[in-house]
Amino acid sequence: MEGILMERLKGLRCYLAGPIDAAEDDGVGWRQDLTKFLKPLGITVFDPCKKPLAYAQYKEIEDEKRKMMHLKETGRYFELTQRMKDIVHVDLRMVDVSDFLIIYLNTNIRMFGTIHELLNSLDQRKPTLVVIEGGRANAPNWLFGIMDYNFMFDSFEDLQVFLEQINDGTINGDLSRWVFFSTEEE
Repeated sequence: MEGILMERLKGLRCYLAGPIDAAEDDGVGWRQDLTKFLKPLGITVFDPCKKPLAYAQYKEIEDEKRKMMHLKETGRYFELTQRMKDIVHVDLRMVDVSDFLIIYLNTNIRMFGTIHELLNSLDQRKPTLVVIEGGRANAPNWLFGIMDYNFMFDSFEDLQVFLEQINDGTINGDLSRWVFFSTEEE
């Protein structure tokens, strides 16, 4: 296999989970930066801030986010519920069809949906890669009890090195999580 570029991540789908409601930039910035890294590897990126075209009406950032916050502030919970049910459904469906997840965890930001997506991913035994603001030392202790600490990263740079090594075969990947299919005949 020496000299052969493996490209094991090519064709896989990745969902980017992280705070939106309480994030200053609606969680857009880190997702855009990471997408620039993932796409050249041949990875399809599912970004809840930039829904696939068929679900573009289910936005949860910018003006739509302000409208939903206004619904909450004015006690219009029925309308908020209707909007959020659709968003939750679409986002969890993207988790379902993803091959792996990258999660940005910042314990200083409220992020209920992110935790829901993280738990769904772990329950589905998907590779769930968590970048923790401030490093693993800032991770909630509970997280160490529900997932492999080797899938926790101190920075996006550390995560990128790990993904490059998974992609080129330097790291085999924990086969209880990673499953790679070859579509080429040997």
